Amino acid sequence: MQFHHPEVLYALFFLIIPVLVHLFQLRKFRREDFTNVKFLKRVTQQTRKSSKLKKWLVLATRLFLLASIIFAFSQPFIPDETIEYGTIETVIYLDNSYSMQANGQQGRLLDRSIQELLENLPDNQKFTLITNTEEFPELTKQDLQELEYTGIHQDFKTIALKAESLFSRDSAAQKKLLLISDFQKGFTLPEDLELKNTNIYALPLKPERFENIRLDSAFITREASGDQILNIEISASQDFTNNTAVSLYNGDKLIGKTGVDFSENKKQQLDFPISEEELLSGSIQIEDNDLAFDNTLYFSINKIEPINISSINNADDAFLKRIFTTPEFNYTSFTDTEINFNALASSKVIILNEVSEISNSLLNTFQQKKLENTVFILIPSIEDIGSNYRLFVRELGVTGFQNQQQQEKRISGISFQHPLYNGVFEDEIANFEYPKTQISYKISGSGPSILSFQDQEPFLIGIGGNYFFSSALNSQNSNFIRSPLVVPTFYNMGISALQPTPLYYTLGETNKITVPVSTGNDEILQLTSKTANFIPQQQRFSNKVEMITDEFPQKPGNFGILQNERTIMGISYNVNRKESEQVYQDLENIKNIEILNDIPQFISSGGYKKDVDTLWKWFVTFALLFLIMETLLLKYFK
Repeated sequence: MQFHHPEVLYALFFLIIPVLVHLFQLRKFRREDFTNVKFLKRVTQQTRKSSKLKKWLVLATRLFLLASIIFAFSQPFIPDETIEYGTIETVIYLDNSYSMQANGQQGRLLDRSIQELLENLPDNQKFTLITNTEEFPELTKQDLQELEYTGIHQDFKTIALKAESLFSRDSAAQKKLLLISDFQKGFTLPEDLELKNTNIYALPLKPERFENIRLDSAFITREASGDQILNIEISASQDFTNNTAVSLYNGDKLIGKTGVDFSENKKQQLDFPISEEELLSGSIQIEDNDLAFDNTLYFSINKIEPINISSINNADDAFLKRIFTTPEFNYTSFTDTEINFNALASSKVIILNEVSEISNSLLNTFQQKKLENTVFILIPSIEDIGSNYRLFVRELGVTGFQNQQQQEKRISGISFQHPLYNGVFEDEIANFEYPKTQISYKISGSGPSILSFQDQEPFLIGIGGNYFFSSALNSQNSNFIRSPLVVPTFYNMGISALQPTPLYYTLGETNKITVPVSTGNDEILQLTSKTANFIPQQQRFSNKVEMITDEFPQKPGNFGILQNERTIMGISYNVNRKESEQVYQDLENIKNIEILNDIPQFISSGGYKKDVDTLWKWFVTFALLFLIMETLLLKYFK
């Protein structure tokens, strides 16, 4: 027999107290004289004899009563010695993704799993725990109690590799892998599981209800007046007749509220006008009693900074100055003989306006700017184009600037479906005054023609975010800059350099974030919120910093990007909405796996050093019997 709490047995020493009390508690008698004492002596002897027996019986029942209580609290058991201690190894995978927030019959799935593990895992056995984010080679109760939800997922292959690395190489040891999850379809188990020398168990957890309302996504659109509209997509798992309130917050301040009804359609879209230029801590919230994580959608709207454009000119750039105006653009112009390299370094768009050749230093600068995804707009010169110019153009993906054609051509082809003209034309135009050119180049590249001549040769093509004209645009060679096409064409080419930060990113994914800020050699950017602060992986360029986040952050929310303790922009993270789909894998057809109903069923499987016979209940019964016996002795034994 062994004890779960052997330290309680020290209380047996206190049994000496009732024994001492019985031995030293002597009853005093007062002497009385009688005329005939013979009979009285005999009666006294008989009374003392029965009283002494009663005392010893009461003492025995009390001692046994106290001893039974002490043994019950020490929790005695008879262990199973069929397998030696230490020959079984157990790895438990506990899914702590946000889908485990669903409510089962006894509460949230993750919370109930943690509670069952705390209640049923044997204290004398070593367990290893794997979650989606952490590993615990020697699991403790505190580790379980501190587990939190995460947006990071793991597949079975990754879990199996981790388990194999945590198991020992002892072929005599019995190895067990327990998978506790809701087994959504993203966590796919192969039909034929096979893990060397390992028994695999699965405890599938299912929510009790499948009723859920979720915030799916949000995006910004702009009206013709320039006002911003926040579009919200929201869906329900079934038809709800009650009106659901949807609230819009900036931090803790309520700035909008409306309702949505799912009685006719399970998918709805709501619109909120946004008057603020900047909304760094925005959130959309609904009230729903099922999954909690999809009741809030965090987002950040950052102020759009003007786009820096530099133009190197060997021709008149008056038309460019009229197009690239504030507040959308910061336009800088200089000649090809007086180049401002500092302006080039901070530019997101560089225009070569009829420049015939570029120097070696300028070529190196352009090659570096190409790596930074700078937008190049090239307008060729009708003069001979130099070798460095043609080299750089080839690096951008275009050839043919050596093939000059001195022939008047009309620009008659417009690619209305190209993103450059998105929203420009209400209808496709067939008849208008076509612009024309006198001298052009027969260029070619892998990109589509945006504007083309009547012979289908390209006049403007776009490749890799850069734009190439095949003809000079000065008034002697072309009338294109006087046509209605010039403004939307150049304006949208300039705007294409604008890459606004998404409203939010998804947790658990590799996210690449471009921060338009210049930093010093020793400066680093931080991400901070009310509950977290960390330094992401980052790479510094001349006019921006590229950050990469993957494992961090682990919780959704609004974050600020800090430079020298100053918030320069906001960024938000949300849990992947696939967590809300509640589509689960059927495990019945999986081979080499044992499906469990609960954790005690796993603990009772063969191999564990478990309690074959727990005896504390018997000792509680004994204590009650001795209490009854003592009561009967005191009442009926004279």
